[in-house]
Amino acid sequence: MGLLGLAAIALYGLVALPLGFWTGFLVRQSVVPNPLTLGLDLLRRFIAPALVEETIFRVVLLPHPTEGVPEGRWLLWGGISLVAFIFYHVALDQTLYRGTGAGLSEPRFLVLAGWLGLVLSGVYWLTGALWLVVLIHWVVVLVWVYGLGGWARLVQTGQAEKGA
Repeated sequence: MGLLGLAAIALYGLVALPLGFWTGFLVRQSVVPNPLTLGLDLLRRFIAPALVEETIFRVVLLPHPTEGVPEGRWLLWGGISLVAFIFYHVALDQTLYRGTGAGLSEPRFLVLAGWLGLVLSGVYWLTGALWLVVLIHWVVVLVWVYGLGGWARLVQTGQAEKGA
């Protein structure tokens, strides 16, 4: 499963990095907060968004691969889950993050989030492993927040301390 996780992160990066840099959504930025802030932030981002979102959009909405659901039906549920995952981010931007400028409903963010949701659905389909999709999601969020401009967006909007 470790190799599959690394392959999924690489696959995500092969599309997300060029697209994100080309559109200007991703920018190189290195952030290293103090150790206490970093530790709390790592834990917070593991819980939300990674664990919460993956529990909802992969485990709750998708049949477990061992349930014997026909492939076509599984793909239909995967599509529904993916659309819900994207609209969830729009809803967050319009409610919890309303007026902050967090950009969760920005098309560039939604394309990257949709691609992540698609990759994670594929990993879940292949493994049925919650912890693997949570770890992949968490790594992607951490790379964005600490290395590709996410911290500046979140600090600018006042959301860095709340987590995105």
